[in-house]
Amino acid sequence: MKDNVNQRLKERLLEILSVSIVTMLFIYTNAKMGNHLSIGIITIIVGIAGFIVYLKEWVSNRVVKGAFFSLSLLSIMAFFLADIWFYRYYATPMNSYLWMQKSNLNGLGESIFSMMEIKDALFLLVGIPIAESFVKKKYPLKHMALIPALLFLMVAGLKPVKNIFIDKVDITRRYEANTFLRNWGPIGHHVLDTYAYFADSGKHVMSADDKKAVSDYFNKKTKPFHALSGSLKGKNLILIQVESLQAFPLFQKSAGQEVTPFMNELAKEGLYFPHVYPQTVFGNSSDGELITNTGVYPLKQGATFFRFPYNDFPGLAKELKKSDYQSFAFHGDEEDFWNRQHAYPSLGFSEYYSIEDMQQDEIISMGLGDRSFFNQSYKILKDKQDPYYAFFVTLTSHVPFSLPKERITLKPEAGKEESYLTKYFEAMHYTDSAIGGFVKKLEDAGKLKDSVIVLYGDHDGLFLKDKPTVEAYYGRKISDDEWMAKYMPIPVIMYQQDMEGKTIDKVAGQVDILPTLYDLFGIKSSTYFGESMLNGKEGRALILKGDYGSQMKINAEGKVEEFSPKDQREIDLSDQVIITDYFKQSGD
Repeated sequence: MKDNVNQRLKERLLEILSVSIVTMLFIYTNAKMGNHLSIGIITIIVGIAGFIVYLKEWVSNRVVKGAFFSLSLLSIMAFFLADIWFYRYYATPMNSYLWMQKSNLNGLGESIFSMMEIKDALFLLVGIPIAESFVKKKYPLKHMALIPALLFLMVAGLKPVKNIFIDKVDITRRYEANTFLRNWGPIGHHVLDTYAYFADSGKHVMSADDKKAVSDYFNKKTKPFHALSGSLKGKNLILIQVESLQAFPLFQKSAGQEVTPFMNELAKEGLYFPHVYPQTVFGNSSDGELITNTGVYPLKQGATFFRFPYNDFPGLAKELKKSDYQSFAFHGDEEDFWNRQHAYPSLGFSEYYSIEDMQQDEIISMGLGDRSFFNQSYKILKDKQDPYYAFFVTLTSHVPFSLPKERITLKPEAGKEESYLTKYFEAMHYTDSAIGGFVKKLEDAGKLKDSVIVLYGDHDGLFLKDKPTVEAYYGRKISDDEWMAKYMPIPVIMYQQDMEGKTIDKVAGQVDILPTLYDLFGIKSSTYFGESMLNGKEGRALILKGDYGSQMKINAEGKVEEFSPKDQREIDLSDQVIITDYFKQSGD
């Protein structure tokens, strides 16, 4: 009898230990996502942890119970570990739309590996003794496990029941990328995100009120007129999206050597906008391509190129085609990365050249090195008839900024050879040189005088989480305000040989690039969000996710504000434009 009591006591203690360890794993995940631990999130975590531990007791066969639930627990732990790695790079947890983007895993091994930390191994190791106990432990009254399992499930349901039935809150409403995470923790995020995914998968039709609101928004736009309006009409347009380029490396030196000497010259001799903010969300680089080519904001959830690749998008290529332009896109990665092979024709590109169309003679990290990419792209472009629009997406300066030693030509600062920031500068120096060589070829062939070169960054390469690294490099503290003003913006450069160099210190967003090009090329269309950066008005940038994982507005003074109702309405309308395929419906 005494042995039986001791055995049951040991089993109860093991259960408590198991629940505690699973709870700590979930709390660890929550903390690594920068989330505060509220009472509501604690009840969800404890409730789900207890339910998982006691759920196994419903299975009587020890082998089945041990194998199935051990695998299930380790799978859950591996999933949340992947969540942590994903959050470290994107500042947001994984979402259901990522399953549409499985092709993007090709070539990303090095980038994923750079997000891992040694201490993460403990995350999985601590689960082994729990899994072991699942196999060895035998519950004397297994049906009694139903009671604690249900009690723990009720604890997990306290917060949602209170919100739905007492507070009358729509818990499925999501205002920004991390709404579910902030309110419900990682577990609640994935439950609600999965629900939202299936609820959003049906066919969408824009309401009459929204359709009128979008039409009024576009029709009320006024076209600016100034000395540069229409000045680039008829010129070839060469638009280059530079991977992970931020504004602060420009005019920066390393051991007395300029990090981006070619871009510096273009910035001095062309129109230079140093305070443009990235507005990409889950589509990353592809969102940058979408924004710049169409003038619409990316979707708040999921990558637009995967969710709606066949939409009838307006934009640069289609407007320029009206003036007999041909449009070509070039990228040194596989054609299906970010689903570009389907999305690019919808943007109006008649031809798309990827790594499959080029000789793979310089493979760096994810794909073709930028130097080989531009050399081979020039050979394709030089035989094209004027006028044309050529869109280039670079690749080599992608995280984790790993260049082969023989490609490094930037001198590091003494004692900072292994700094992450040094590696970032080295990658930017290489890409800067590749772009400079390409433009030199255009100039030598007499093509530059008839062309416009536009450069911009797709998104940040260094995020707020990297601030300690940047502080260590410069040997000083950087305030959040300084980070927002100096380290978060991307540069935009617009260069043509006959232009007079000018720096325009105006706050803007990527969505303002297209209307600025429309302004310079004399394009009359007003079907875009954003404004020309040359209109003389105060600027601002609406950040849908941003460096802090939450939406914000950067006002004309470069300060952070919350969205106004008008700002939120603009973002919501843009979402509706994409989700309902507004331009196909309206015939605009």
